[in-house]
Amino acid sequence: MTRKKFSKLLKDYRERRGFTQEDAAKHLGVSVRTLQNWEIARNMPRAFGLKALVAALKRPEQKERNRLPT
Repeated sequence: MTRKKFSKLLKDYRERRGFTQEDAAKHLGVSVRTLQNWEIARNMPRAFGLKALVAALKRPEQKERNRLPT
């Protein structure tokens, strides 16, 4: 995936879930500047952080909706 495509997906994902950059950065444990750099394709997160990034941006109600019935 290119930086540009990743940055667009990240920003769209964050906005659809109603997070501000400040909220998302706090949940991810990074600075707002770092998140901004990811969203403008200046930098990309390290590979080991991608799964954590997706998990951190999910709201609790999203996790409940995505859970399979038991």
